[in-house]
Amino acid sequence: MLVHEYLTRAARRFPEKIALRCGDSRLTYRELYRSSTALAAFLVQNGLQRGDRVVILLENSPEAVISLFAALRAGGCYLIVNPRTPQERIAFIMNHSGAKFLVVSKNQLAWISASRHSFADLRSVIFAGGTAPDDSYSDFESACRTAESGSFPEPGEDDLATILYTSGSAGVQKGVMLTHRNVDTVVSSVSEYLQHTSDDIVLGLLQLSFGYGLLQVLVTFKSGGRIVLEKGYGFPYDIVRRIKEERITGLAGVPTMFSLLLQLTSLEKEDLSSVRYLTNAAAALPPSFIPKLKSVFPAAKLYLMHGLTECLRTTYLPPEELDLRPTSVGKGMPNVELWIEDEDGKRIEDGRTGELVVRGANVMKGYWNAPDETARVLKPGRNSSERILHTGDLFRMDGDGYFYFVSRKDEMIKSRGEKVSPLEVENVIYTLDEIAEARVIGVPDAMLGQAIKAEVVLKEGRGLSERDILAVCKKHLEDYKVPHFVVFLPSLPKTLGGKIKRTIS
Repeated sequence: MLVHEYLTRAARRFPEKIALRCGDSRLTYRELYRSSTALAAFLVQNGLQRGDRVVILLENSPEAVISLFAALRAGGCYLIVNPRTPQERIAFIMNHSGAKFLVVSKNQLAWISASRHSFADLRSVIFAGGTAPDDSYSDFESACRTAESGSFPEPGEDDLATILYTSGSAGVQKGVMLTHRNVDTVVSSVSEYLQHTSDDIVLGLLQLSFGYGLLQVLVTFKSGGRIVLEKGYGFPYDIVRRIKEERITGLAGVPTMFSLLLQLTSLEKEDLSSVRYLTNAAAALPPSFIPKLKSVFPAAKLYLMHGLTECLRTTYLPPEELDLRPTSVGKGMPNVELWIEDEDGKRIEDGRTGELVVRGANVMKGYWNAPDETARVLKPGRNSSERILHTGDLFRMDGDGYFYFVSRKDEMIKSRGEKVSPLEVENVIYTLDEIAEARVIGVPDAMLGQAIKAEVVLKEGRGLSERDILAVCKKHLEDYKVPHFVVFLPSLPKTLGGKIKRTIS
């Protein structure tokens, strides 16, 4: 199925149903469909050709959702970029992608006005959130009233739906090309294992520029449910209030968000019984969080998942396996085949650590304009047209076929000739109730190769010493895995998606 057909079909089935709430805005499926179709007509009338890229430089908002469906309906490909992205990176994305259209808000207006001449392929800038400042901009509201004339280009399932830009450990920006088939494969599989229905009301706290956040909208619209879109999750009391007001049934999070939420002292007294599922992806959930979340959300099933931008989602752990395997991310999701390879490219199934390999229709088409980088991670499959993804993620698998994330290849610490998983050390540190956030990294050391450094953030008003942290590590870890020193910080660096950064900047 083509991705924009989610909205088309939902508008036919539930035309007057509220599809999206964001702030004071409440839009029905009919209203979203009409606005996105009109904007698609505007794009086509202003020269958009099949496959052209449309950059959406907006916060989570109705305009962002309308724009992405409009780009797809017009036969184009959308790129959602977080407005908090550094300007030099935005400029790189604009030129590297060859974007023809740009949708912006007033927060970016001054910079865009000064820089737009440097975007070589840019044809039109659409201003959202008020009246366009001058005739060189098109007005978003007016564009959403464009009369449809003629027909739209008809993309195929193997045409690009989106390009998601991501930075590797070396800081190289890569545009992950995902087709309609890639996206629909993942949306269909996630919808299946979450048992999504039109009755679901999902709280979207993650940025749409982040694959995990984007999936919340697409899964919801494919099932005909409702998305309650927020600009972020900085205030945990607001999350609780929104869950209660909207009777939220689905909540997707990352460990940082769950950590903030669990620090609320009165949380267990709140009625959060409407939530039927929680999901965690993007970073491993510390096992110590699990009983706390189950206590706070007594009616919710908790799904631990793994994914990466190059294929969006790989695994999920069925909630009934959670108590037995709290550190596992489960087995492959529907329609995906996974295995682990050693350094010689041989499959291993004996519990040893190796690289996760992914085969399925979810695997990206490649990196935009980066054939060498694409060839490094996409290898020939069983037939000439198929490519399998070498993820760069290190995993092990138990005797029952369940997968366990160990580390990124480039994040594994090598100390005293031994390999140390940062995640394993962090999970031990998180057993201390005083810990709000933790990051374990390797730092250069002349004698050790890398010394193990633990960086921690304490919960407000709580006290803990370096000796306390080292004591719990010595109790539960082999001696070569124990941090060599501990640093207390007020906060840890995070990506725009809310994950704790794994590399030293």
